[in-house]
Amino acid sequence: MNKNTRYLIVLVLVLTVVGVARNSPAWASSFPTSKQPVGAAQPNSEIVINESGIYTIGGLCTIEVDYKGSELKDQAAVNVPAEISRRVPFSYPGELYLAGCHVVHYKQGEIVREVGASEGNWEVCFGDRPDENLKIYYYLDDPVNGEPVWLPLVTTLKDGFACAPALYTGVYAPAGILIPSTGLENGAGGQRVENRAGTVRPPSSSVVIPQTGMYAVGGVCTIIVEYYVTGLSNVVHVEENTEVSSNVPFPDNEGLLYLPGCHVFHYKRGSLVDDVTTDEGRWKICFAAIPNRQTTIYFYYAKDELNPVSSVWEPLETTIEDGLACAPLTNFTGVYTPTGK
Repeated sequence: MNKNTRYLIVLVLVLTVVGVARNSPAWASSFPTSKQPVGAAQPNSEIVINESGIYTIGGLCTIEVDYKGSELKDQAAVNVPAEISRRVPFSYPGELYLAGCHVVHYKQGEIVREVGASEGNWEVCFGDRPDENLKIYYYLDDPVNGEPVWLPLVTTLKDGFACAPALYTGVYAPAGILIPSTGLENGAGGQRVENRAGTVRPPSSSVVIPQTGMYAVGGVCTIIVEYYVTGLSNVVHVEENTEVSSNVPFPDNEGLLYLPGCHVFHYKRGSLVDDVTTDEGRWKICFAAIPNRQTTIYFYYAKDELNPVSSVWEPLETTIEDGLACAPLTNFTGVYTPTGK
């Protein structure tokens, strides 16, 4: 059973618990921000590196370079489709999070398979996930035997980053193993629903919000809701298919996305709606603030797993409160996640 199918089953089960039938009306043709059209182009972020420094690529990874030799250059990009990387054999525990970051090393204008420690230091980092142990893997663009395979790298955690050496020309990506949790993580009135069929990794938790209160969702985010009128409800789940968010355009050097985010659905009288208003209620979302980083919550409009992207990542005004980064929810269904810069 594929992920999208499992997600739909989870969501149907959640809605059945509260007797809410799912309805999917069409999106409105325009949004208040009017900054990006529906069906925005997929990212093709690429940075040419020819001097030492720290570079963030498409919100997915950070490359830190310290050149010691001369005539060295690098290209770092989000330009290898996830479906290509998924064809490369992966025989380790955990689940790869794609798309990865593609690093190409140059010496004297020529692509090389590997650079040495005497020539400099190269390190790739991804946002550390709060619910999983991460390890970074890579595969070569030009393997010696002609058959690429994913291989593990020594991975260290640094202030909210999972980091590893990036000495090879190839694709790098993290894989995660779920950290066991005890007890339910929902708030008052919430309900956690799990579907363990078809995978060794329990999927992210989902919470139904039928009334005013504070709700913890899968140990990743907290939703604070105050309904002013009757007939409103929300469904919130931690996104499992981070590949979708990885492919939503995000500006280079504007921070690192800490995926997975939380997907928030707004309902009125049991029907999924494209918006709610501030006259009807108040919504706020919080994530753990990224250590030693400026934390900003971003979102993109997203209706469901079959029609997952309706805009690009947009920043929200974010405040830090007792170690939490919090922002008001937009009044549209969407995916939210913190970034560290």
